[in-house]
Amino acid sequence: MDHHVHFIASVAARLSVDVSASTSLADLLSSLQRGIDRPGELRERPATPEEGSDAPRRSSRVRWVRAWGYDEAFMAERRHPTRWELDRACRSRSAEDIPVVLHHRSGHVAVLNSAALSELGCDDHPDGVVFDGHRILAGTPQLDTAALTSAAELLSRQWAGAGIVAFVDATHTNGPGDVDLMARWCAEGVVTQDVEMMIGIEHLSEVPAYATIVVDSSASGSGRLSVGPVKLMPLPGRHDGLQEAIVEAHGEGFPVAVHVVDVETLQVTLEAFTKSPPPAGLTDRLEHNALSLPEQVPAIAASGARVVVNPGFLATRRVKYLHELSEVERGWLIRMRSLLEAGVDLRAGSDSPVSAADPDQIIRCATNHPFAPGESLDPAEARSLLSR
Repeated sequence: MDHHVHFIASVAARLSVDVSASTSLADLLSSLQRGIDRPGELRERPATPEEGSDAPRRSSRVRWVRAWGYDEAFMAERRHPTRWELDRACRSRSAEDIPVVLHHRSGHVAVLNSAALSELGCDDHPDGVVFDGHRILAGTPQLDTAALTSAAELLSRQWAGAGIVAFVDATHTNGPGDVDLMARWCAEGVVTQDVEMMIGIEHLSEVPAYATIVVDSSASGSGRLSVGPVKLMPLPGRHDGLQEAIVEAHGEGFPVAVHVVDVETLQVTLEAFTKSPPPAGLTDRLEHNALSLPEQVPAIAASGARVVVNPGFLATRRVKYLHELSEVERGWLIRMRSLLEAGVDLRAGSDSPVSAADPDQIIRCATNHPFAPGESLDPAEARSLLSR
């Protein structure tokens, strides 16, 4: 079981211009230029934001280019491209200005060119780099449903071939539309894995109760879909409302899964768990737990939370960690041995599409931590991270 993926985003990445191999801005822009004449399967119609959303509505029928996979940490310039650079690169052969949305590999950043910003009513944006701008991006066209379904079926089969029989979709924006889409895929046999789908806090009143089985077609060989925890996404240094969100989710009978990538967010989350324990019989989760201090390990164990780590990052993000973390911080990275020995319920996920859903890679990395060898596991322990 892959305990942390973003399935629909993984499917969408396959329908996008792939710039993930870019090692410089020049490489990235060249890849985009090659993709201008094959803009993917974006619908040529205005997107319809959810009722009550303040996302701008597109007013014209134009084709867009969707690109995915860049990471400034792996490029020579070590920065995001800007709207102006995309403008120079992203014109069709007819000199038509094509709206372009370029998604970061992490899913938390996107860059839009001037044509895209104009379509979204954001002409005055300074550089086109949008951080966690889900309301803005809600106005971009949707991927064609038939193409999306075809790609989802192929991806599910590929994951099955790698041995993945179940996964947790940990997307914090999941709402009723996403649950309905996944339910249809499971019912029709497009997705063969069992799926647990987290939901966004803003959709608490719009989805079935926690652990409700939405689709159970396992007898026919299709996947089973159930509703999972509420996914919370506090940004580093911005924890306002986290305690209230945890209390709200718990009050509605849901456990929470909190995105934790730094020691401060971990500390705030552990304190919040102390003040608001999960409903009886349920377990909260810490997603990623990328960095944790030695003294935080006992507190993690005391919280009773399940921790889901991403050992594959030790391979795919090695260069990023070397550039962005000190030697001391790298010793705090992706703890496994110390958590297991403290009695923590530990599991692993790939975070696809950020890193490939590859169980073998997860096991290899879990048994050979390059920065903190003492956190490495033996093969049996590593395999246990992928158990249900």
